[in-house]
Amino acid sequence: MAAPAGTPRARQTRDRLIEAAGGVFAERGYRGATMREIAERAGANLAAAHYHFGSKLDLYRDVVSVHFERLEARLAERGGAVEALDASQPRERLVELLRARVGTMLATLLEPGGVHPTLMQRELLDPSEALPFIVARFIEPLQRDTARILARLAPSLDAASVRRCMHSVVGQAAFYLTHRAPLLSMMGRSAYPSGFADGVADHIVAFTLGGLAALERERARSGPRRGRRKTR
Repeated sequence: MAAPAGTPRARQTRDRLIEAAGGVFAERGYRGATMREIAERAGANLAAAHYHFGSKLDLYRDVVSVHFERLEARLAERGGAVEALDASQPRERLVELLRARVGTMLATLLEPGGVHPTLMQRELLDPSEALPFIVARFIEPLQRDTARILARLAPSLDAASVRRCMHSVVGQAAFYLTHRAPLLSMMGRSAYPSGFADGVADHIVAFTLGGLAALERERARSGPRRGRRKTR
């Protein structure tokens, strides 16, 4: 029989189920995972798993939420949160914000054996029923905050251009996760070396700043574009 919700024993069981579920979902994907295997790995019974989470989808959402909330906490710790972003902040501070966000993203994506990057890769290849929730609750807000920084760094760009620049930033970081195996093969290594993520973060920021400056110069030469449909 499951312990009443809110008791220390119940919280411990719930935490064990979350931890075990992260590993099973990473290994087998959402569709391949079963509540029975998750419960067994957590040292709990199947009834307890259903008692605490109701369904596999609810459990999966909670697992994803835990890992994204850890990313959000990392951003706050490393100075990458943008809650205090305002018009008075100098360019140097904006660049620091961007560097902190890119560095935190890379540290999370390239963490050896990390559950978060594996879950996200599986969502890319075989989206689960939880994808709309993941996008609305975590991905869109994270990307929107990054776009706010880019818009301040390149104020003459329109919203569509800023959004494409934001996608470029995310894509540059994600490349080192999605292409990890061939990159390591070409490097003759089994893992990225120490300091690799920091070096990549510096490059992405420098490359992004250069791209923003080039786009602003082009916009200044050509003037505002008219008669073109907005990109959503």
